[in-house]
Amino acid sequence: MQKTTTVSTWKTECNKFQRLETGFYPNSASIVDFRISALLITIILNVLQHIPTSWPIQIFHSKQNFYFLSNSTGLKPYVSTGKIILEELDELSITTNWQDFTNRLFTNLSFWQRIRSEKVLVFQYDSVFCSNSAHKIQDYLQWDYVGAPWHSDLHAPVPVGNGGFSLRSRSKTLELLKQMTYDSSLPEDVWYAVHLPKVNASVAPEHIARTFSAESVFYETPMGVHKLIMNPTDTKKLCEACPEARFIPPYC
Repeated sequence: MQKTTTVSTWKTECNKFQRLETGFYPNSASIVDFRISALLITIILNVLQHIPTSWPIQIFHSKQNFYFLSNSTGLKPYVSTGKIILEELDELSITTNWQDFTNRLFTNLSFWQRIRSEKVLVFQYDSVFCSNSAHKIQDYLQWDYVGAPWHSDLHAPVPVGNGGFSLRSRSKTLELLKQMTYDSSLPEDVWYAVHLPKVNASVAPEHIARTFSAESVFYETPMGVHKLIMNPTDTKKLCEACPEARFIPPYC
């Protein structure tokens, strides 16, 4: 049965959350998004419903969408208790596209130093948890990097893992960034999947990654999905198993 969010649910979850004086947590979720969009609120609420109560969500926003986020009826109770942490970033420059911005940001040492936890679930506007899945985020905390497998047709140099819905270790990410400089030859998620083993980071293998999230490789009951790029038959089957996938353009 799909979970629903009510005012009583908000109050219960907000009351359970314990803000830490240090401002640093064992685990959190994080999104970078500058949009003013009802779908953005829907995706954030979806994540709030599926992460443990003790995990905050760190939202990196722009000046333009701060008021929208902080005054959202859905998010306001969480902002007031500190379960949602709002942090402003410099907005995308006119000459930079979003993919380039994401690649530069997620390979920036200073950005990772602002992450408020050791383990962080990175999620994007086009990713959701699947309520019908038996898999939970706690099942994957042993790994330093977990992301959906890439289909062989995409010709990625490694079989995993998509960064748009991914679990990462802050310490290993910082360790790698102190040893290597990102050269823009690969998307940031591919770059990490290739190079994290150099700092003895554990990257979840394909048979684990496929249960974590689906994007281009079909799995019937993944914990989450990132924007689906599958054949129509597999897309239909996954959307039936994970109704939340219907939130994500181009929709099911």
